[in-house]
Amino acid sequence: MWDLFLKNNGEFVNYGLEHLIAFISCIAFIAGILYFGKKSWTTKQKYNYIIFICLLGAASQLFKVFYKLEAGIFHAYEDLPLHLCNLMSMVMPLVYIFRLRIVWGITFFWIMAGCAQSIFTPTLTESMPHYEAIRYWLVHAVIILGALYGNMVIGWKIVWQDAVRSIIGINLLAAVLYPTNVLLESNYMYMNAKPPGTTFYDLLGPWPNYIVSLEFIVISVFMLMLIPFYWDRIKALMVSKII
Repeated sequence: MWDLFLKNNGEFVNYGLEHLIAFISCIAFIAGILYFGKKSWTTKQKYNYIIFICLLGAASQLFKVFYKLEAGIFHAYEDLPLHLCNLMSMVMPLVYIFRLRIVWGITFFWIMAGCAQSIFTPTLTESMPHYEAIRYWLVHAVIILGALYGNMVIGWKIVWQDAVRSIIGINLLAAVLYPTNVLLESNYMYMNAKPPGTTFYDLLGPWPNYIVSLEFIVISVFMLMLIPFYWDRIKALMVSKII
């Protein structure tokens, strides 16, 4: 039985039936929690439930580290939770435990622009019921939920300063991870080389040129993400110009 949970099977196929089921399950889970959080839960329940859910996501991520350490197969160059999505699973419980509105605003852009696409194009090799498959889908569902929950349930508002702080923050994080990658001979956040396989990175030129290209893409996407939160002001401005 434990072999089913722990032994690598390498059977996951992108856009296959398992991917479709996992994708629909993630969307249904996120939508369900957002619905009940907004419609049914008291203020105390809103925080208690999201903290529990985020802690569950963080625990699933930490299980990978502790299991591999215990089994003697831990490798610092690939098993630390330093890819953006994994790192966010560690941060999200703190956001709601300590009600860190500014941190939420920063991570909102990172998650919705960078991590959310991972459920569409998963970098996953193991099929259910392997723990890595469970961890992957749980972590991504939880962090996407955490990003949306702050706005849709708690009522935090995104402002343009959040986008600016996000841009500065992602560059500071990259500045820390680059030397870390050099030291560990790793490639966290793909700062030191392109990810394996055929990805959109191939359209951005060789290393390190693609990092510069990503900088402009990040700024552009973050600015576009502000539009829904400023749409009323934009619409009012457009109307005033016409009048």
